[in-house]
Amino acid sequence: GGITATGDTIVVCIIENSDLPHADLIGNAWFNHQEIPNNDIDDDLNGYVDDHRGWNPAGNNDNVYGGGHGTQVAGMIGASGNNALGVAGANWNVKMMVVDYANTAEASVVASYTYPWVMRKLYNTSNGTQGAFVVATNASWGINGGQPEDSPLWCAMYDSLGTVGILSCGATANNNVNVDVVGDLPTACASVFMISVTATDVDDDRTFSAYGLTTIDVGAPGDNVFTTSMGGGYGSTSGTSFASPLTAGVIGLLYSAPCATMMALVHSDPAAGALYVREALFDGVDQVGNLGGQTVTGGRINAGTSLLAIMNNCGTCPGAYNLAATNTDLGTTQLSWNSPTATTFDLRYRAVGATEWVEVTDL
Repeated sequence: GGITATGDTIVVCIIENSDLPHADLIGNAWFNHQEIPNNDIDDDLNGYVDDHRGWNPAGNNDNVYGGGHGTQVAGMIGASGNNALGVAGANWNVKMMVVDYANTAEASVVASYTYPWVMRKLYNTSNGTQGAFVVATNASWGINGGQPEDSPLWCAMYDSLGTVGILSCGATANNNVNVDVVGDLPTACASVFMISVTATDVDDDRTFSAYGLTTIDVGAPGDNVFTTSMGGGYGSTSGTSFASPLTAGVIGLLYSAPCATMMALVHSDPAAGALYVREALFDGVDQVGNLGGQTVTGGRINAGTSLLAIMNNCGTCPGAYNLAATNTDLGTTQLSWNSPTATTFDLRYRAVGATEWVEVTDL
């Protein structure tokens, strides 16, 4: 899953430094190809100078490679598949954007999330000629017991990301507590665009990780998983830190569904498109293990079931989007639009105040 039905290159943003030069990751590394590296110029005019490999707000540069924990995270999202090497992530093909974060102070967190927000917003407003089609972010870090009311801008950032079409995944605490009661950042944030993830084992049970009937959305495999590691290697690890990126990777995979009608929604209303994918993710969970009564959905994610849900609801008549009107001459206006498929459209129009429509068919 690397490209949408409309040809958009799918990007998942890792909010953490990662060793993407790893042989099993580099093929899926995202680069800002509109930015010339190390020339001290903001070539693409996105507000960031030399952001070729991603962005490091603390250093004000694209020094984002490194970090053992983030390398394990990246393998869950998008270790290359079908390459006779190592492991495979949720996506065999996906672009992983790396944005580092300095610490969990609210201002630092917002600065990190601002970069994918800017890039997706640019993609939306430029009809895909600038920015990046970021569909998900992942945070495998946070504050145990953190209270959303103490970090209102942090939590509000997920709504901002959602308005441009980005879902965000967060790893909840690695201890057996009820987040509904004790809190957690970011997984207790109330935004519908924040997907809070706990970890399950081979039997689909939650053992060492947190839960919450109103705060923790889904479970995902995170116990004794095998993934990429720093220095080009591989190894086993455990934690919600790895359940969350697997979920973010599945979100990327869902966007690759060959469904033109879904992508018409995504392009015409990015926020509604993101919530549609969220609904498919939630509807596709398996009701297994001990997650019932402990999470919002009561289930563990299932990529195949969620993809089938999208395809089973895929319509045969995708709508138009990006409708634009240009005055080409006095009394003349040219209309243009985009469509996910090569098809014809019927148009009707009328002057303001008129009662009769003028119809033009088979455009």
